[in-house]
Amino acid sequence: MRAYVFIGIRGDTPAVMRELRRVPGVKAADALWGPTDAIANIEAADAQGLTEAVFRIRSIAGVASTDTRIAFEA
Repeated sequence: MRAYVFIGIRGDTPAVMRELRRVPGVKAADALWGPTDAIANIEAADAQGLTEAVFRIRSIAGVASTDTRIAFEA
């Protein structure tokens, strides 16, 4: 399963990005210009794995909000 997590950051963006890239399941993470501060692409074997990755992202100091979108093939 794949998902994109849109992330709001308060504080030290470079520090949050370093921690974000260390989260198991995060395949890519980029800082953004605009209302969303960062985006992460996560992959996991199942919904539980996605949930664990999102909870880990939410636990990073400086992460103010997340908005997760599960991807599917159309």
